[in-house]
Amino acid sequence: MLKKFIEQMRLKAIARQLRKPNGAMGHTVARKMNEANDFLYDFTLDQMLIADNHSILEIGFGNGKFFDKLLKKADNLKITGIDFSDSMVKSAKENNPAAIADGRLTLTKVKSDNLPFAKNSFDRIFCINVAYFWDEPDKHLQEIHRVLKPEGKFCTTVRTKESMQYMPFTRYGFRGYTEDDWKLLSHKNNLTYINGVLVNEPPIEHEGSTVRTQSLCFITEKKR
Repeated sequence: MLKKFIEQMRLKAIARQLRKPNGAMGHTVARKMNEANDFLYDFTLDQMLIADNHSILEIGFGNGKFFDKLLKKADNLKITGIDFSDSMVKSAKENNPAAIADGRLTLTKVKSDNLPFAKNSFDRIFCINVAYFWDEPDKHLQEIHRVLKPEGKFCTTVRTKESMQYMPFTRYGFRGYTEDDWKLLSHKNNLTYINGVLVNEPPIEHEGSTVRTQSLCFITEKKR
């Protein structure tokens, strides 16, 4: 009984850190997230059809290790990142001093259900392994719709519900989505559902076992 309780507490602690990394454990979790998200970052950027001069918002950038990849996708990009973890904002600023100094990258501590940006600000908005943690997803999607430019795209990548079953910490505070779930949410919040792209991820090691997972990138658009 005690062993089960201790394991439950450990899993809850991991889940809390994945939602909002902080402290020493948060920095460790962020490095692990980089390993897990490296493939998904490239995959998601490929779905976004990024073009020169785009203004792009990333929601939940972690320690900011992947901004360099994003900045190389096209010329004259203007990148904004938001995260609600003080630790991650601080780390991301330390990891991207040149891009911040020359104005290509702006980082802000804020939640995506209350964005401090004018309407029609961004050509592309995206997040990776973030939407699980939205307690009220409608509020986040309403804000995303507001700040997207007409014909702008929002791409969110999440692991499938089936894949999440192999990760026991996802029992605590994670909301899984099917393609039908996301279609409904998009429609409710005035985003046009374009497509869902399924990808097989490279095998990952999790607590001594090899886990094979799949993720979905949901692509939506703000119509004129």
